[in-house]
Order: sequence, then C-alpha cells, then structure tokens
Amino acid sequence: MAEKIIQLEPTMEQKPLAIPQDQQPQEQEPPQTSYSSPDVVEQSEWSNSIWNCFSPSSLCLKAFFCPCFVYGKTQHRLNKDPNLMGYSRFNNDCFIWAGAQWCGLGAILTVLQRRQIRTEYGIGKAGEGEIKDIALSWCCHCCVLMQQEKEVIMRNQGSDVFSQGYQRTEPMAMTQTD
Repeated sequence: MAEKIIQLEPTMEQKPLAIPQDQQPQEQEPPQTSYSSPDVVEQSEWSNSIWNCFSPSSLCLKAFFCPCFVYGKTQHRLNKDPNLMGYSRFNNDCFIWAGAQWCGLGAILTVLQRRQIRTEYGIGKAGEGEIKDIALSWCCHCCVLMQQEKEVIMRNQGSDVFSQGYQRTEPMAMTQTD
C-alpha cells in the first residue's frame, strides 16, 4: 500500500514539509524572541545597601561633612558626564543643595535625585518606595547620598570606554619550542 504525501505550502522562509497523510500536523508556537528597546529599562534593585555607608571611607567622610559635594557630583554624573569631564566641586547643584539644606529642604532635592536614579536605571517598580525614599532622605541623608553616588558610578562603569580613545594593544609574541 502506497502512502500519500501531502505538500504543505512554505510560510516565512520555511522549506516545504513532506508529511504522510495519516499523521496530523501539529501547530507549533512561534519562537520566543526577546527585544530590548533602548527606552525599556529592566527592573532591578539597588546594587548597594543603604546601610553600607562606611565604605569607602573617603566618600563616607565627604557625605557626612560636605554632603553638598556628593550631591553635586552625582548630579553631574547623571545629567552631564558620567566620567566627570568638566566637573567642578563648587558647582550650581552643590550650591542649590547647600542652600536648600540650610532652609531644611535638602531632603526634597535628594528625593528628586533618588527618583531620577530609580527611573533612569529601572530600580524598583514605578511609585514603589516613595514614602521610604522620603523618610530615608530626611533622616539619613548621608547614607542616601552615598548609596546614590555608588549606584551611579556602578551603573556607568563601562561608559568610559569611548572617552579613553585608541588604546594600542600589545603585539603578539611567538614562543619557540625545541
């Protein structure tokens, strides 16, 4: 007894399939593809704990004694250049934060910076942690400023590749074996 062969029409660059008539073709799901748009940011968490505020000690001291410098530096990294090109310690963001803090409102700027970091790097869900961010920024602004600075540094570690320019590689060396 000869089997009848059914030719299926090719779809989407598939080769025609020869399937015996007594076998039912099964529908297959399309392959799962992942597309990442530059506008879509994956949800993640802070890379450093809020309570990891004693390391490095230089940043700890700066955040405690001159928090406006830390705020201004983080703002420069976020809005101008992650590699601090053109950065000046005494900048507008530093003075604005110091003035706001003198009036008791520095926490507001810190919360706004924290929101910008959350949005830019996809940290947490939208609107999640607002009350916590406000409370932390008000009560422990040194730790918050340190966490934000370390987060921006960590997230932009690879960004200095293009600013380094051409780096000559070492020539290949052949070893002789006798």
